[in-house]
Amino acid sequence: MAAERQAPHWPRTNPEIAEAIQASLRDESWGLYRGEHLPAFEAELAAFHRVPHVLTCSSGTLAVEVALRALRVNPGDEVILAAYEYESNFLTIHAVGAKPVLVDVLPHNWNLDPARIEAAITEKTRAILCSHLHGGIVPMRDVMAIAAARGIGVVEDAAQAAGATVQGRPAGTWGDIGTLSFGGSKLLSAGRGGALLFRDSAFHQRARLHLHRGVQPWAPLSELQAIVLRPQLARLPAMTALRSERVNRIASPALRPFENRLPECEAAYYKVGFECVADRAAFVAAM
Repeated sequence: MAAERQAPHWPRTNPEIAEAIQASLRDESWGLYRGEHLPAFEAELAAFHRVPHVLTCSSGTLAVEVALRALRVNPGDEVILAAYEYESNFLTIHAVGAKPVLVDVLPHNWNLDPARIEAAITEKTRAILCSHLHGGIVPMRDVMAIAAARGIGVVEDAAQAAGATVQGRPAGTWGDIGTLSFGGSKLLSAGRGGALLFRDSAFHQRARLHLHRGVQPWAPLSELQAIVLRPQLARLPAMTALRSERVNRIASPALRPFENRLPECEAAYYKVGFECVADRAAFVAAM
């Protein structure tokens, strides 16, 4: 009897990661408070995303909280986000004392609908939190136009979209502050970890001060995490292209049970959502 096929293990290892870990054991850099790999990784993230400032931290959830604080979201303020969102983002708004204001999502996309934002804005609105989910994107150009006209900050959560391109820009670089996650299931994985992306030096400075207690960061990414993330970032464009090719194959006209609604981007496909318009038998036959 043939062995039962199982889902592939994730996160995957590759020779570059294995060699980076072995090298860190040989030179003992893995245990440093801040060796050469962490600042190098931050610089590589900045170059990859074409932004001047990057900060790393212990989780993507913390990155979102720090972003809200850098935008000066205070108790009693309101933050607009999609009604379908990651639970931690909803609770992070509560953590800073603000009120989540939910708006509906785009059909067939399940991401924030910019057309719903204007009606949700009040005099208490301080920020909009946009997450790119399931291979779909939020049309950030539309969001930023609304936010700029109303003087509202934008946090762009690209935790599921590392490597994606959104309307011509790297995911996470449209918002006033972008966030990434390096959790164990993410496309860039270190088990835990996060990052913030900045174009504005004032937001960067506020976030940096919040993440430090004197000379020490209080919730940092470790040197060892940076060591395993650097080779993954180097491979990310090739892996993004491979995942896009595979998703396009699944969404091809040959598989008619899927209503093909691919997003307006080179998506990262951390998780992929399709609208299936066929019954189970047709779906199985097509697959």
